[in-house]
Order: sequence, then structure tokens, then C-alpha cells
Amino acid sequence: MNSFGETIRNLRLQQNVPLRVVAAVVEIDSTLLSRFELGERFPTDEQIKRFSEYFRLPLEELSAQVIADRIIAAYGNDSVTMKAASIVQERIAAYDDLSGKKPKR
Repeated sequence: MNSFGETIRNLRLQQNVPLRVVAAVVEIDSTLLSRFELGERFPTDEQIKRFSEYFRLPLEELSAQVIADRIIAAYGNDSVTMKAASIVQERIAAYDDLSGKKPKR
């Protein structure tokens, strides 16, 4: 699965849209957009929403990509991080079971 930055960059290139055009639509400068695409910075919730609208992608999917990217940036991509992600998944499923909700998949 691609990172948020890879997703945005790939879509922008596929649609042959210059960096400055997407940046203007999202209301950021092109330097910041470049940093998003390179994974050096992360967008705000409002910026994610604007990307979602512009590229017509599910907001939930883009938000999840950004959360995953932030976790990997903060904790690395190793077995401990994978174990922590598994624990989070188990705890969310247990919470959903206790609250009567069906686990989200």
C-alpha cells in the first residue's frame, strides 16, 4: 500500500497536473505539497479533506494513510511497530464487541 504522499504524487502525475495547481486547490504552497509527496511533512485534517475532494478519493482512506505514515515516521517500520499495530487492532475489535458494534474492516 502506498503512503499518502505516494498516492497524491501518483494521482497528480497520472492526471498530468502541475504541483502548483494542486497546491492552489488545497490552499497550500507548492513547497509544502512537495514535502507531503516526499513524506517529509503531514497534512492537517482540513488539507486531507481538500485532497480527498480534489482527487475524489474516500476521506477515510486518505486519513488512514496519513495516520499510518505518522506512526511509521514516529516509531519506525520494524517488528515492534507491527506488534503494536496488531495490539491496536485487537483492542479496537474488543471495544467494538463490548459496545455492541460490529468490528470495522
